Amino acid sequence: MRVALIPMRVKPKDFEANWAEFRRRFDEALKKNLDFIVFPEYCLTGFEEWDFSGAGLYDEIVERMSSLARESGVYVVFGLLEPYRDCVYNSALLISRDGEILLRHRKFQEPMKFCTGNTVRTAKTEFGKVAIIICGDLYNKRILKWVRRKRPDYLFVPMEYSPDYGEPNEEDVKAMTERVRLLGVRAFIVNSYPPGGAWIFEVDGTLVTSSRGEEMLVVEVK
Repeated sequence: MRVALIPMRVKPKDFEANWAEFRRRFDEALKKNLDFIVFPEYCLTGFEEWDFSGAGLYDEIVERMSSLARESGVYVVFGLLEPYRDCVYNSALLISRDGEILLRHRKFQEPMKFCTGNTVRTAKTEFGKVAIIICGDLYNKRILKWVRRKRPDYLFVPMEYSPDYGEPNEEDVKAMTERVRLLGVRAFIVNSYPPGGAWIFEVDGTLVTSSRGEEMLVVEVK
């Protein structure tokens, strides 16, 4: 299984610019003979407190992503804003090689103006069982319970994490390490740029490899 994590540059409220950047990075990644391509949290709209207008693009984003996955024959993981009645979920989708929504995760760890998720689901692929959580979910006690109960083989974590001091530092990575160890699953974490970065952890929390800034991170999992 070959996976690419893309710390994509995201411009809030500029869908067309984000789509152009997404296609550029996606096409670059396709040259690596990949199975999964993973992008950050709400990567095509960005999010500024409390502007939920990007949720209005949900159907168009899903249609474009489904066509792209189907044409390219790869799995795509990415974050987006999902409208629901009078509120919005911060969601992430896994699109299958044939363009279908194989898995949807709705973020737990959000303030009250969002709808919030209440479970972790898994999906079967030819490589094993996968799950998705989003950013701050990594540190949520209920998420820990669900992930340990569902026992996925792989966990994808789109993020939009921008610490006040710049790039994630050693303490941030140590916190991720400890959390992955508790979850007990191989984890693939990708952050939006700026500040960017991507990290891959083994089941025991060992950091396998990482990238900084906008650098794409590609790994072959055996």
